[in-house]
Amino acid sequence: MTDNEISGIFAAFNSRLKIFSIERLHNGLSNDNFLVRTKQHAYLLKFYREHWPTIGLSAQALFAKKQVCPELLWVDEINQFAIFEYIEGAITNNNYTPELINKLVALHHHQVVTLPMDIKQELDHYRDTSLYQHYKIIIEQTLSQVELFPRDSGFCHNDLVKENIIENPYGMFLIDFEYAKTNDVYFDLAAIVVSCELDPVEKVGLLETYQRSLPIQHRFTVSVRKLECYQLIFLLLCILWYSARSVGDKVTVLRTQLDRLINLRFSKP
Repeated sequence: MTDNEISGIFAAFNSRLKIFSIERLHNGLSNDNFLVRTKQHAYLLKFYREHWPTIGLSAQALFAKKQVCPELLWVDEINQFAIFEYIEGAITNNNYTPELINKLVALHHHQVVTLPMDIKQELDHYRDTSLYQHYKIIIEQTLSQVELFPRDSGFCHNDLVKENIIENPYGMFLIDFEYAKTNDVYFDLAAIVVSCELDPVEKVGLLETYQRSLPIQHRFTVSVRKLECYQLIFLLLCILWYSARSVGDKVTVLRTQLDRLINLRFSKP
């Protein structure tokens, strides 16, 4: 994608815009992202390489109005790209905050029900890899354990790594809704645990903060054991996903965290 082609896209979007700069962003592995600046505004141009996220784009259009995420400005499904408001800021340095949890609760209560994320199917996609075979017993045991817990279903982000939480003086914002769909909310909570490397005390604090943010009448299963099961699952999915894309540094860091958690969980009486 050349600068002239991008300029042509923005001329169709708004012919009055005068582009000041175009910068290729290298923080996405599933998409091609460009930061496009005019004198007054900044925009994110995102080209989708793997799938067109109809559900995520619809949710993002709604939740931008609630200051949860950047505004969706223009879509071109035929050419598989979208233009968003660009949120200035940095990847969050906080483990979690009441503001973040409140926004997450709002997302989880989005009144749209989709086909739920099939975690076993997602893992099975990598069944023939050596990494999957290495952790095969852990995967099977963890999936079996998850089935024993009550399900806390909600509309989930499903990729809530720190890189997708942006913080600036106006607050915290979620980005990249490509994988958003119905799931157990513990999947999103586990993503925070993994990305922020929360310790056992902080895990309890996360669950308690989440519970306090829920409507009074809403039932929620508070369980560190369930959270750790989903932590294992999220780690395994991330490791397999990064390995398939040859991102070795991420695999190494996450495997260290995974092996530490496995040793902790399976050493308990």
